[in-house]
Amino acid sequence: MLYRVLAVVVMCLSAFAFAETPTQKQAAPSPQQLLQEMAKAVHDRDFSGRLVYVRGNDMSTLEVLHARIDGREYERLTHLDGKLAELIRHGEQLVCVHPDKTITRLGGRAGVGPLAMQDQLARSLPEQYEIKIDGQGRVAGRNAWMMHVLPGDGFRYGYRLWIDTESYLMLRSELVNEKGQALERLEFISLDLSPNLKVEQFAVPAAIAEQALEPVDASVHPQGRLKLETSWLPDGFVAAAGDLRLTSGEQSPVSSRAFSDGLAAFTVFVERLPEQNVQDGMSQMGPTVALTKRFTEEDGEWLVTLVGEVPPDTALKVVAGLSLSNTLRDGE
Repeated sequence: MLYRVLAVVVMCLSAFAFAETPTQKQAAPSPQQLLQEMAKAVHDRDFSGRLVYVRGNDMSTLEVLHARIDGREYERLTHLDGKLAELIRHGEQLVCVHPDKTITRLGGRAGVGPLAMQDQLARSLPEQYEIKIDGQGRVAGRNAWMMHVLPGDGFRYGYRLWIDTESYLMLRSELVNEKGQALERLEFISLDLSPNLKVEQFAVPAAIAEQALEPVDASVHPQGRLKLETSWLPDGFVAAAGDLRLTSGEQSPVSSRAFSDGLAAFTVFVERLPEQNVQDGMSQMGPTVALTKRFTEEDGEWLVTLVGEVPPDTALKVVAGLSLSNTLRDGE
């Protein structure tokens, strides 16, 4: 009996597919127009929903609330399983609520958490990528445009995107390797475009303590005299401004420098080598790779760590070309 029911279902679906006419599908917009509409929607539209976030072998469920109230953007991303953690946006202010009930305040306008990629994709797409629309599909019961973002070489990953044909919100994204395997997936399982959200729903919870990432005077710390040099970067990658910050409770600051091609990115961190023995090595979770290497200078030993969403071979080649120099010793 079960097989008869399944056969009827398959026949019905097949008949529907053959009966579908071209007039039932919307005319495809240009890829760049679709990306621009997507970036606008994620900032301007009110919506709420639940998402599944898969990273390697780790899967979590998230709830997102987003609203523009009195001209100000509000956003709340909450982990629904495991330890409670949240990201909350009030305009330009971003608050990270950690599982230990401490909070960290940051700045910036980009989307929070895994939703941030929508801003990056909507910018002028780097020449190292090709983009194309590949028909329509369905996600969370909604019609969606399917889009591919293809890298021009093996030094970066590609994307598969599903963008809602009504709201232009990104319903699903996959970060894929050169074999087309999804290393990371973010997918709405429910979406409400009329959530009637209030400011109170974006309140920051009471915290037992507030962590701070304080900028420090580079001239009073050895890291401020270190110059990080790169002999090789993937085509299109450029360095951003460096940063030197001290985390609450730490005695020695950590310097960082980000590198990006406008879509893919990685960051190099430099800190004093910890007292415990740290070995060179690499780990990977989903698309995120972390590679550490020890450097010895006249003023001590340093630990350099590269973290980013690039293929392992890219990280290995970048770190192999890194060098540290003391600007005072070099006369700078």
